[in-house]
Amino acid sequence: MPLGVAAALALTGCAAKSFDPIPPPPDRQAADAPDAVLYLIGDAGDPEWGGPILSLLHDDAAERSRTSEVAIAFMGDNIYDSGLHEPGHPEREQNILAIETQLDAVRGTGARGLFVSGNHDWGPGGERGLEQIRRQSAYIDDAAGEDLNVAFLPPEGGCPGPVAETLGKTALLVAVDTEFLLRYEKEPPAGSDCEPSTAAEAYARLRAILAEPEATARHVVVFAHHTLKTNGQHGGYFGVKNQLFPLTNIWGPLYIPIPFLYPIGRNSGVSSQDMSNPKNRRMVDSLAAAVSSAPSRPVAFASGHEHTLQVLRGDGFGADWLLVSGAGSRLTAVEKADALFAAGRGHGERGYMRVEFFRDGAVLLTVVTDGSSECRGGNGGGEACQPEPTVRYWSWLRAAGS
Repeated sequence: MPLGVAAALALTGCAAKSFDPIPPPPDRQAADAPDAVLYLIGDAGDPEWGGPILSLLHDDAAERSRTSEVAIAFMGDNIYDSGLHEPGHPEREQNILAIETQLDAVRGTGARGLFVSGNHDWGPGGERGLEQIRRQSAYIDDAAGEDLNVAFLPPEGGCPGPVAETLGKTALLVAVDTEFLLRYEKEPPAGSDCEPSTAAEAYARLRAILAEPEATARHVVVFAHHTLKTNGQHGGYFGVKNQLFPLTNIWGPLYIPIPFLYPIGRNSGVSSQDMSNPKNRRMVDSLAAAVSSAPSRPVAFASGHEHTLQVLRGDGFGADWLLVSGAGSRLTAVEKADALFAAGRGHGERGYMRVEFFRDGAVLLTVVTDGSSECRGGNGGGEACQPEPTVRYWSWLRAAGS
C-alpha cells in the first residue's frame, strides 16, 4: 500500500473527538418549570444507524410533559433514502420502520409531534416525488390517535406553507417546506392545489405570519429542513474520509483513493442541496429576507439537513440563532469555525436539541447526545454499558425579561 494511502487510512481511523468540558447546566426550581419545551431533531429516518437517541428523546419528552407543553419537531429526511413508497414496493417495509420509529418517540409522551419534509422524503423529482410526500403526510395523519398527537406540516402534503403553531403561552412555531421551495422555485408542480402555490407566495406568507400580533408577542422559532448556514458538507466542509475516499459514501469498505475530486465537484454547485448552488443561495437569501422583516426578531431558525449538531449566531439571517440539529441517525463531518458548538461524525454521537421557554422570558438551549462515546472509550464499557442522555452544550438564548 502506498505510504500516502496508509497515512490517510490512519487519519480516518483515528480516535473520536472528545467534547469540550462545560459547567453544569442551570438547575431551575421545580416551581419554575418552563411554560413550553421544543425538541429539535432532524434526519432521523435511518433506524439502522439511529441507535438509542429516539428512545432517549421519548423519555426526556415524557418527563417534561408532566409540567410543560411539549412539542417535538422532526425536521425532515424522516424516511431514507427516497420517502414512503407505495404498498408492495420492496422498500416499503423499511420505510414504515423508519417512520414508526419516530412515531414511537412521540407515542404516549403527552408531547405533540410535528413533521416537516426533507429532500429524501420527496424522493425522485416530478410528480412521483409529490406522491411520495403526500403518502407520508397521509400516513402520519392516519397514525394520530388518543396516545399519539402528531401532524405533518404543512397539513396539505407537498405544499410549501408556511404554517404557524402556538406552543404554550410563550412560543410560536413556524414550519416551512424548503424542499418545495427548491424544486418549484418558479412554477408549482402539476396537480398541486396548494395555497400559497409558489415560492414567492410562500415567502410573502412567512413575512405576513411574522408580522402578526401573535408573533410579536411570543418567542418565534422557524423550522425547516434546509439550513441557512452550516459548517458541514452542504456548506463546503468535508472531512479527510470524503476528501480522499469518496466512494465510501456508496459502500463503506470501498477505500479507493480519489483525492479531492468529490469536494471540488460538490463545491461547484452541481447539487441544489448544497449552499454553493445558485438555486439554494436564492432560497437562503429569500428566507433570510423574510425572517429579517419580522417586527420582533425570531429567537431561532432551526433545521436539519446537515447530519451534525451546530449552534451558530444568526447575524445576517434575521434570527438571533441558527440551530442545526440533523444528527438523528446519520453523521457527517463538521468543523467548528465560527460555531459556538459543533459535533458530527468525529464525535460519533447522535443527538437532539431542547429549547425551554420560561414564563419570565428566558429561553434555554440544551444540546443532548446519546453518550455512547463513554462506552467506546472504556469508561464502564462492554456489554453492560448503556448509553445515557448527556448534555454537551447549553446556553441562554434569551435572558429573563426578554
